[in-house]
Amino acid sequence: MCSYCVVPFTRGRERSRELDTIVQESQQLFETEGVKEIVLLGQNVNSYHDKKSSRSQESSSSSIIMPVSSSLSSSSLEYKTSNPGFTNMFKLRGGSGYYFADLVEAVANISPELRVRFTSPHPKDYPPELLHLMAERNNVCNQLHMPAQSGSSSVLKRMRRGYSREAYLQLIDDVRATIPDVALS
Repeated sequence: MCSYCVVPFTRGRERSRELDTIVQESQQLFETEGVKEIVLLGQNVNSYHDKKSSRSQESSSSSIIMPVSSSLSSSSLEYKTSNPGFTNMFKLRGGSGYYFADLVEAVANISPELRVRFTSPHPKDYPPELLHLMAERNNVCNQLHMPAQSGSSSVLKRMRRGYSREAYLQLIDDVRATIPDVALS
């Protein structure tokens, strides 16, 4: 919902596929097609939130590898931005279901031989759980595409980006502190 963006008006509101369908598709690609790398792609891919699935539901297929160490503790199922300097335009964010770190973890759980990466993120959606998962998992690529719209806080405000230059630079510092060998583009 930035001031210049037509995407929400042409594409519509963000929607997320159910986690188990993405994991099933990824597992099939790995096991039967020989795919070695899964790239999770979407407009603001890291704002993923599967509200339809419940953490307490069992998967409909016993072969689906769901997140084992939930990236969000059961006591904290609230949406988190990258750091306090980021805001979220969408008031419906939060609540139960699976978030992006859960999706990355579930796809990474398919096999340690399967590389996992993602692209087209929004800088507001890098909660610490996602960064720690990337640092801990050898098969989650330590590469982040970091969109930089402007280096000016006043321009970012007029663009309605929801963060300042300082918040963005803090995020970069947090990323580098958590994932020392990260590649940024």
